[in-house]
Amino acid sequence: MFELPQPPEYIRSLKPYVPGKPIEETQREYGLKRVVKLASNENPFGPSPRAVAAARKSLKESHRYPDSAAYSLRKALSTHLSTAHRTVAPNELLLGNGSNELIDLLIRTYSVSGDAIATSQAAFVAYRVCAQAHGVRVLEAPLTEDMRFDLGAILDSVRRDSRVKLVFIANPNNPTGTHNTSLEIREFLESLAKIRRGSVICVLDYAYWEYVSSHRGKEAIPDPLVLQLEFPNVVVLRTFSKVYGLAGFRMGYAIGSAALLSYCERIRMPFNLATPSMAAAEAALADKAHVRRAVSENKRAMIFWQKELSRLSIPYWPSQGNFLLVNTRVGMGMSGPEVFEKSLKLGVIFRPVANYGLDDALRISMGTMLENRIAVRALERLKG
Repeated sequence: MFELPQPPEYIRSLKPYVPGKPIEETQREYGLKRVVKLASNENPFGPSPRAVAAARKSLKESHRYPDSAAYSLRKALSTHLSTAHRTVAPNELLLGNGSNELIDLLIRTYSVSGDAIATSQAAFVAYRVCAQAHGVRVLEAPLTEDMRFDLGAILDSVRRDSRVKLVFIANPNNPTGTHNTSLEIREFLESLAKIRRGSVICVLDYAYWEYVSSHRGKEAIPDPLVLQLEFPNVVVLRTFSKVYGLAGFRMGYAIGSAALLSYCERIRMPFNLATPSMAAAEAALADKAHVRRAVSENKRAMIFWQKELSRLSIPYWPSQGNFLLVNTRVGMGMSGPEVFEKSLKLGVIFRPVANYGLDDALRISMGTMLENRIAVRALERLKG
């Protein structure tokens, strides 16, 4: 009789990432012809036609391995990100199969089993999944009363535990949509730099940067590339999955010190990016009109949802992303998972966030105006 081997306890106890429910699955399960999905913070207008054309054109080279160095895309990103005040060199970029691979690479490169990362409760769940998968502990500071990262509490975690190697700050955060201001982030980084001679890496996750509207005043969100230039222990994460509408192509990138990222390159698997994905990403960068349209329509959808949620007396938290977190317990007398399940039967997919410890909330992605109106009618029916 064979006794199958068992993985370490930290693998056995790991709760895997649960993606948003697919449209096709919902259609099969409930026998629906039309389903609206507002669950995964996707760009409802899809990718740029130029990106699709570039990906299609690249398919004729599918018998060749991809360019593992991603020379052309690195060059395009370098040009796209560089300004009069900040030049981003190609070797200051790390490209990954979505931001998830970059998170995993950073944790694997700079920590070993028994080390720790520090972040917040209700932060992007991939931080925990990637850390625990490598036996790395996760220290989560509680959220503030207004559902923001408590940066002071995160600093305390770093000071107390000498084995914290990385800090993850999502700004704005998913799933709350809330953010930390320029003053708060700068003070945090200045304090972090004084701990263990600045050897703790701070990962600023800016997946929703293109949607951010707070650029001035006391509530402004800081430009991450300016911060990275000033603080060499900072790594900035960006993605093509949101405003560029390339979620299915799995394209993310990090900006950081060339010396710091070079060690991640050593363990990055060769050919981690598909040729069509790189072609689509490069073409998407060039289509600025498509991005402007997506941002403009997102603002329009956000205004619509805020107005409708207020009309329905469903509280929500202010968001700097392309989604809103709503309080279903107060607004509808139900938990988030309950509203999620009932909405499925009406052909609408929202996102429950109980896995973030937010049982009484639901995350709603901004859709097209038709999708938004359908989803509002579903909430109206459930509210009664």
